[in-house]
Amino acid sequence: MWLIVVNSKSGKGKAGKLSNQLSTLMQKDHQIYKVINTDSAADTKRLVEQELETNKYQYLVAVGGDGLVNLCLQYVACKPIALTVIPAGTGNDFARAVGTYQKSLPDIYHAIKSSNADKIDLGKISGSFGERWYVQVLSTGFDALVNSLANRIKWPKGRLKYTLGTLLTLARFKPITYEVEIDGKQLTIPAMLLSIANGQTYGGGMRICPDASNSDGYFDVFIVKPVSRMVLLTIFPKVFFGKHIPHPRIEILKAKQVRLDAKTFAHADGEYVSELPISISNEPKALSTWLMK
Repeated sequence: MWLIVVNSKSGKGKAGKLSNQLSTLMQKDHQIYKVINTDSAADTKRLVEQELETNKYQYLVAVGGDGLVNLCLQYVACKPIALTVIPAGTGNDFARAVGTYQKSLPDIYHAIKSSNADKIDLGKISGSFGERWYVQVLSTGFDALVNSLANRIKWPKGRLKYTLGTLLTLARFKPITYEVEIDGKQLTIPAMLLSIANGQTYGGGMRICPDASNSDGYFDVFIVKPVSRMVLLTIFPKVFFGKHIPHPRIEILKAKQVRLDAKTFAHADGEYVSELPISISNEPKALSTWLMK
């Protein structure tokens, strides 16, 4: 049985149209499904949790963007239900990671029907708030501030709002001193930004860690050491294309377990998580999904 979760606000109505197309395909195939389509994240969470508690669903299809994927992820991580996305948001980074970004809706639907789901890793965040899952990138420092500001910008859309957020944040940003524990090793790291990547992209296709893998059991810990505002400004646009690496002020470490503490906050999959300190663990094969590359 299929659970279809729709963010009706995504893509100026695009999500609703795609959901209707999917429903039409499923009706022709006599598939059993239920649609959750609300204007409220709180209502969506309540209804998704309520439905999944019945244990009658094998597939969850999110029709929307990364925010909706992250919402659904909290209820399917380490569970026998497979998650995929029909992209209809601004960033669509999970769709890029699993290959649905450039696929047609019928192609996605038929791939789900005709093949078994794969397994990929997830990041599990622990803090004073409890636990939370993410699938792409957890960011702190400069890029988390950019993300936070970009989420409040209504226009322009897509990459342009992240570029605008970068310029506005840059004017007042100063390096942050992090107390970090990486697989048991204690470090003090002054940095402009520090991200824990399970996937390659965030922020609408920005290739923060172009060599990161969501199926190797490790995070890529991405660190930009203190640089001038001008140097940071030259680095950040290159992230869109993965051309910022190598750079003498950038370091990438591999890790399974990370603990972060600093006077800043974290975003994951574009969503606010909490103030630091937090701990992050790589949880291998924690999500069932389809890799359609």
